[in-house]
Amino acid sequence: MNDSRFPSGVFLFICFFVLITFQFVAAQSAEPWTGTVEQKAAGLSTVWAEAKYNFPFFDQRPDLDWDAKYKEYLPKALAAQDMDAYYDVLCEFAALLKDGHTAVNKPGGPFNPAFDWPPLEVQVLGDQYIIARVKETEDIKQNNINPGLEIVEVKGQPVEDYYQSHVVKYESRGSDHADKAINIYKLLRGPKDSKVRVKVKDMDGTIRSIDLLRNSVSSTGAPYFTRLFEWYMANPPVEMKVLNDGLIYIKIANFDSDNTVAEFMKLFDELDLSSVKGIVLDIRFNPGGNDQNAWPILGAFIDEPVQSMIWKSPRHVPALLAWGNEPEWETGFLGNEYIQPREGKRYSGPLVVLTGHSTYSTAEDFLIPLDYTDRAVLVGEITAGSTGNPHRVQLPGGGNFRVVTLKTLYPDGKEWVGKGIEPDIVVQKTPRDVFGGKDPVLEKGIDVLKNWKN
Repeated sequence: MNDSRFPSGVFLFICFFVLITFQFVAAQSAEPWTGTVEQKAAGLSTVWAEAKYNFPFFDQRPDLDWDAKYKEYLPKALAAQDMDAYYDVLCEFAALLKDGHTAVNKPGGPFNPAFDWPPLEVQVLGDQYIIARVKETEDIKQNNINPGLEIVEVKGQPVEDYYQSHVVKYESRGSDHADKAINIYKLLRGPKDSKVRVKVKDMDGTIRSIDLLRNSVSSTGAPYFTRLFEWYMANPPVEMKVLNDGLIYIKIANFDSDNTVAEFMKLFDELDLSSVKGIVLDIRFNPGGNDQNAWPILGAFIDEPVQSMIWKSPRHVPALLAWGNEPEWETGFLGNEYIQPREGKRYSGPLVVLTGHSTYSTAEDFLIPLDYTDRAVLVGEITAGSTGNPHRVQLPGGGNFRVVTLKTLYPDGKEWVGKGIEPDIVVQKTPRDVFGGKDPVLEKGIDVLKNWKN
């Protein structure tokens, strides 16, 4: 669970290739980039109009005048000298909405092969940017880069200032903690095979400057991903192992396909539940997927129906607006009103769910019924705070804009998007935990199960 080395695998390389291929095909079907004034204006107008029509959280953005911001960003878009500069303007404009499922995606996407990052993973622990894992390349070894080091500067700028101005400015994940957990792979991103100057602090307090090569993808190895991407592309998507004292650990990497459901049910049905004294479900780096792949797994842990989340989406009726009526909402439940127990083998004993800042989207949907009914004890950190069925539209040159189309609420109406789901027991990893290869969140989850009666 705490191996600091990058886990190589052909599967990740295949996923990387599929992503690049998909992005190339999407770009070919988009309007070619011409850079005319008309094209630039049309692209920005598309982002403005789609958000104005579909975005459900304007009531939570009272300080944002979307129409005024459109007028402010129009001359910036028209003045852009090339497509990359133009997309910077569009990304910054969309990021003003501060939603995890709303963003402009540049042509080529996040895995554009022209860009790369050093083969290391950074995690933000409190206010510290800590190197959590490394891939043992020659460059990493020569610079003596090990888990536990703190990055204090990037390109001569304090790391927090650099991250805000070079990453968060162009894409928000809806909350400060989600911004730093999910977009962190972009911290050191830049042209492939170029170098980036960083200043790091060793565990003894020594500060030194180093130049790191952006070469996480090599001809002989898989690309380096943060754990969020690894879990999303995991093969298999479910891992199960027996711990001591009759406890079971289950990692659910994603809810992306029905293969996740099939793998879970296969492993679950092999368990002798009569000997199980507690289960730890780990969804700390689960980035989501599809609710229809989450509910069957949830059904294995409940003995009676549990209420699903409420969703609300803006209803646009022009005549009512002309008559001065307040905006209306379409409402319903995600899926059916109640999530049903699984037919067959189910587990109703002590249950702990490990959560983190990267617990995102459908993984949060999965968590809410367990939290609302007190079925499980949540251990770890507050979740990302974002979900919502995005609508996508093409933009000039091969990029696209995705905009969230609904807000979801607890069954009792409690809001959580933009905030996150609070754990029952907060546990935060420290730099020394990273350096020592410890997992205090898992340790606490096991401790809760062992002391369940207390």
